[in-house]
Amino acid sequence: MTKYSRFFIALSLIIARCTFSFGQLYNFTNYSIDQGLPQSTVFCIYEDDLGYLWLGTESGVVRFDGTHFKLYDQSSGLPGNNVRSIIKGPENTIWVGTDKGIGLFNGSSWKTITKADGLRGTNILKMSMDGKNRVWAATNDAGINIIHLDDSVHIQILDELSGLASNFVFDILHDALTKKTWIAMIGGVNMVTETDRGFIVHHLEDSVVTPSNFIASIEKDKSGNLWFATLDAGAFKLSSRLGKYHVENFGVLQGINDPKIWDIDCSAEGQVWFASNDNGLYCLENEKIQNISIENGLPGNLILTIFRDSNRNIWLGSMGNGLTLWRGKALVHFTREQGLPGQKVLAVKNAPDGKLWVGTDEKGLALLHFQNDLMNAQYFDKNQGFISKQVISLDIDNYGDLLFGTRGDGMARFINGRFHYLSSADGLADNNTNRVYQGPNGSIYVATDLGFNEVTNNKIYAISEDDGLINSEVQTIISDKKGNIWMGTLGGLAFFQATTKTYRDFNEEEGLFDLKVHCLVADKFDNIWIGTSNGIYKYLPTADTILHLSMPGLNSRIINSLIFLNESTLIVGTTIGFNKIVFDGNLEKPIRQDSYDKQNGFRFSETNQNALCKDGKGHVWFGTIGGLTCFRPELEDTITQIPKVYITDIRLSYQNVDWLSLGFKTSGMMNLPQPLSLAYNKNHVTFDFNGIYLRNPEKVQFCYKLEPNETDWSPISKNNSVTYPGLSNGNFTISVIATCDGVHWSKPQVYHFTIRPPFWKTIWFYLSLILVSGFVLVLYIRHREKKLMQEKEYLEQVVKERTAEVVAQKDEIEKQKEEITDSITYAERIQRAVLPGIDTLEQNTADSFVLFKPRDIVSGDFYWIGKIGNLLIVTVADCTGHGVPGAFMSMLGVSFMNKIIKEQKISSPDLVLSEMRKNVITSLKQGNHEGSSKDGMDMALCIINLDTLFMTFSGAYNPAIIVSDGEANELKADRMPVGFHIVMNDYTPIPIQLKKGDCVYLFSDGYQDQMGGPTCRKFMRKNLRELLISVHQKAFCEQREILNTTIEDWRNDPAQPNGKTDQMDDILVMGFKV
Repeated sequence: MTKYSRFFIALSLIIARCTFSFGQLYNFTNYSIDQGLPQSTVFCIYEDDLGYLWLGTESGVVRFDGTHFKLYDQSSGLPGNNVRSIIKGPENTIWVGTDKGIGLFNGSSWKTITKADGLRGTNILKMSMDGKNRVWAATNDAGINIIHLDDSVHIQILDELSGLASNFVFDILHDALTKKTWIAMIGGVNMVTETDRGFIVHHLEDSVVTPSNFIASIEKDKSGNLWFATLDAGAFKLSSRLGKYHVENFGVLQGINDPKIWDIDCSAEGQVWFASNDNGLYCLENEKIQNISIENGLPGNLILTIFRDSNRNIWLGSMGNGLTLWRGKALVHFTREQGLPGQKVLAVKNAPDGKLWVGTDEKGLALLHFQNDLMNAQYFDKNQGFISKQVISLDIDNYGDLLFGTRGDGMARFINGRFHYLSSADGLADNNTNRVYQGPNGSIYVATDLGFNEVTNNKIYAISEDDGLINSEVQTIISDKKGNIWMGTLGGLAFFQATTKTYRDFNEEEGLFDLKVHCLVADKFDNIWIGTSNGIYKYLPTADTILHLSMPGLNSRIINSLIFLNESTLIVGTTIGFNKIVFDGNLEKPIRQDSYDKQNGFRFSETNQNALCKDGKGHVWFGTIGGLTCFRPELEDTITQIPKVYITDIRLSYQNVDWLSLGFKTSGMMNLPQPLSLAYNKNHVTFDFNGIYLRNPEKVQFCYKLEPNETDWSPISKNNSVTYPGLSNGNFTISVIATCDGVHWSKPQVYHFTIRPPFWKTIWFYLSLILVSGFVLVLYIRHREKKLMQEKEYLEQVVKERTAEVVAQKDEIEKQKEEITDSITYAERIQRAVLPGIDTLEQNTADSFVLFKPRDIVSGDFYWIGKIGNLLIVTVADCTGHGVPGAFMSMLGVSFMNKIIKEQKISSPDLVLSEMRKNVITSLKQGNHEGSSKDGMDMALCIINLDTLFMTFSGAYNPAIIVSDGEANELKADRMPVGFHIVMNDYTPIPIQLKKGDCVYLFSDGYQDQMGGPTCRKFMRKNLRELLISVHQKAFCEQREILNTTIEDWRNDPAQPNGKTDQMDDILVMGFKV
């Protein structure tokens, strides 16, 4: 019998008291008259560029910012109160279609287009702007008004006389791709095209059979198909293939059981939503149709319009139920009305077969099965031996049997359809259990109000405070990866070693400053996360310490449950909903935090302690005070929600100001004065601002600053105004930002204004003072002028004499410089003559080059090439200094190499370097005594057996690079120069077997240390290595040219006088192929 076979047998033996199927509750937020909406019927919805929602009602048009409703009606300038259509018209105006004409709103005032302007029709049912900035206005009895706005209003009529099937037009859709305009009306579907001769009307029914001629709405999906809502046949889709139209019906047979559809919405994700007259919403997704109605939490079933805003929120306008926000399917809820056995769900646990066990506060226990968005509930009673009313904890044991803890009846196990109890009479510490947990070692652990219990083969080992436990009120139990048991109590954290029956306490001494531990969870690193009545702590076993995590964005500091959704995502259940926190890979830094409370969809607010589980689909189930909630993260809207923030008003001395009456020009929908320049005594300024976040406006918070007075942002606050009294004169900038989560912020909303100075601080006043002072000064200046002229003549004579002396000195210096330069140039010829020729290298290698670029004519870098028998000796050296001093050192180096190789016949590179060091120290009289020189050389030296291609390398600071088969191997040098050094160990010989075709590169540090490039930095050895790899297959003469061109291009700098950065050091690079 397999592990879970007993579980399935048990279920087959259940005789449930009753079994029912129930729908689930989705997340809707409803706004109606009680929330401030002036009228409960919403015909149309529109979102403007600022993020405000505009609602068409029977009482006028309403602007909504997520919190407040502002009504515009006939008393405000609107031509009529019955509003059926709202759009953005030309010049960013809001166009509102009513039963008495069209209203145009620019933010401060209304203009109208009515019958007096030539408008026809009783009610404007729909408006749409085409690509030529013309507004098409559909009416219920006069066809379509096509409105041109120039200096005056021009209206063109498209009606039955023009070819329309009817003058009762519901909807208009302009297809910019096909340049066709589709018309929905009583009479069918018409399509209008425009030619030089005017409009041509086509009747869709002439090309294809449609299920209805009563068309209420048109929508285009992401694939270019057209969807039509009908008033008597559901909906249909119109697609075009190979130049022919095809109709696909969506009615009763397809799952839409309401023939009257008022509106359609097509999402970017491929969903199609239908607003019905009697059955709420229908959603077509993945070729399946789902109905969402009152039974699922919708306030009413008569939906008139569907609107999707810029943040992908879905808004519904209804008949008699106002405005509704649909929050998606990420959170679904179940209550007693949906079949739960009790209101409070105290425990949840996923069963092996995908079902869900729940424990409640009334009827105790139920087994839930979910299929096709329906919940089947099975209840248990005394017929199966079930005697408990309150089930506090649930778990599945190693045999697949259900374990549960109760309030007052101890713990029980459900085996083969029967319940078997363990209570205090059997040795359990207490009958009030808080947690039942199947341990990894086979034992069952039970947390009770009077102690901790280990149950093994029905034998109970119990401990309490009397036995040394930190606290007897044990709330939760978990295990770590090592099989150790951890328990949270109302007096701290405890650790239990099952094999030795030993335990350890954790409290303030370890860093746990809140001792009321409600919940525990272990992460992937085996750290223990601790939920308390004052936030979250984390125990780090490797450091044996407990850290208090700040987490300022938590809904509540009272933590009721913890679970990891995945390795880096923590779910935190609190008394105010839950938080989802995404951490970095080390689980140290939160990188995203999402909050779910009653305002944004967590229907029942408070979660119950440890009533939390994750099922096999990755869904998280919460037991709450009001029912059961499922969080489905794959359906979560992951778009980062950032409020749109605006400065909405400016007040002086707390009083509202009519800026237009004061002569200021205003602009934008907020009617702020532009520009604003205030007198010095009008310096008490209040700024009102608003953050629009329609999904959860209660979460909006602000920061602001006034520059130049403030450089730092204000503390985060929900206050949406700030007052600056007593501002001094000057130019100011007020900046406001908004956030919903404290992590993601809006772009700053910026407003500039000026406080003018009083007249005694103005420029003209200062100029007057300057003029008066200048007149006085003129008299003094003229008095001094004559004397100054005399002194000037004297100084000019002195300057002439000094100039003659300077010119003579300049000529002398230039002559000396020329002589010195000639001398150095001659020295350079001598130095090049002393350096060995590269003939030996060319004759004994497949190819080679030497790039030798002294910085100051003569060089402190040198190379030496020689051959002894079948051994090729090659070295590159960098002497201390450059120019003349470096050249002296390089001459010594060449001389020493000739002596060591040719006379002493030393053929090991490490010994050659050691002998060079001895010669340098002896020649320069180096040592620890004061005044001793620190000069020396950095060298890279290799000796290659030309018969076997075996190479030995030694280096003093300078490495070598071997490129073989496209890969570079850097031979490290010893960190000792060739010269006196504090540490003078033997140099390290590095043997390496070369093969034919390998490339060897030796170099000084001049190339890699050259400054240049776009950011004026060093070329770096890494770049040199990559350059050598990239060119190693080219001819070595070409390699030398590429290296030279690269470093010269690196030095290019238009900002320098000669267009290049100075060469920093002597450059020497040698390369050869064996």
